[in-house]
Amino acid sequence: MQELISVIIPIYKVELYLNRCIQSIVDQTYSNLEIILVDDGSPDKCPVICDEWEKKDHRIKVLHKENGGLSDARNEGMQIMTGDYVSFIDSDDWISCDMYEKMLNKIKQQKADICECQFQKTSGNIKNDIQQQIDNVNVLNKKEALKAVVEEKINPVVWNKIYRRDIVEGLFFEKGKCNEDEFWTYKAVDRAEKIIQIEDVCYYYFYREDSIINETYKIQRLDALDARYQRMKYLKKYPDVYGIAKRRLVFNCMYHYQKGLRFLTGVELNILKSRVKAIYKDIPIDKKDVSEYTTKEKIWFYISIISFDLVCRIRNKFGYGVE
Repeated sequence: MQELISVIIPIYKVELYLNRCIQSIVDQTYSNLEIILVDDGSPDKCPVICDEWEKKDHRIKVLHKENGGLSDARNEGMQIMTGDYVSFIDSDDWISCDMYEKMLNKIKQQKADICECQFQKTSGNIKNDIQQQIDNVNVLNKKEALKAVVEEKINPVVWNKIYRRDIVEGLFFEKGKCNEDEFWTYKAVDRAEKIIQIEDVCYYYFYREDSIINETYKIQRLDALDARYQRMKYLKKYPDVYGIAKRRLVFNCMYHYQKGLRFLTGVELNILKSRVKAIYKDIPIDKKDVSEYTTKEKIWFYISIISFDLVCRIRNKFGYGVE
């Protein structure tokens, strides 16, 4: 009997893109799927589209719920999943028709807990190339993978991966957060013993103008900084990774402060300044940490000790550290 893969798709206001997403999952070369469509109280035609798909394919289950956000929708799907493996797909994206076949084969060959594929950002359709086959597999143990997450060599998103179900069982997403994946991914990796990465591009991330991630910087984006602050504290039990997490957080604080100076004003800017400085002051940087900085990083760090506001203004003036 083939292993069952539960595919959880949270859905909200994506009626123009939803059929493309579902079709790419239905058409998979690996067919033993449990496709869970979670209608998160979508006010458009998405609920009807979901019901129509459920009638057409016995593998599809539909949940209709009141709007609670992306995390809440994913959590609802996890409550009813029955698969041996689980995958999360965003409802405006799509996947190559052999994604699950490739990833499951590799995860079984390597006896791994999590598999990550490559993804491509696109603003339009891309023809899925089933002939693409890259045999290179990067194998990581827990500590190597945690380091890779911090260094963003493993992308801190959930949707380009499949997970063994028991690895993520009961590991729910934080509700009401932006950048919710960053609160979750490192905890999932910490539950795993072996993580693999394949070089095949199997996931297509649809880049659209009204997407949350493409908005001009807003104060809600500070959730990403909070996630990395929590991650730093969580990783204290792994000293080698902890130092890297601290260094990354230092410069992530500068990034958010710089963005705030550029895009926020008034009360929101004051709130951002206060929150960022509070996190920055709580990073326990020591001499060993600083000794591992590059020369430029040391310069920025020592200026920040004099004035955090000043170093961020200087970096903004010279376009350093932000797009």
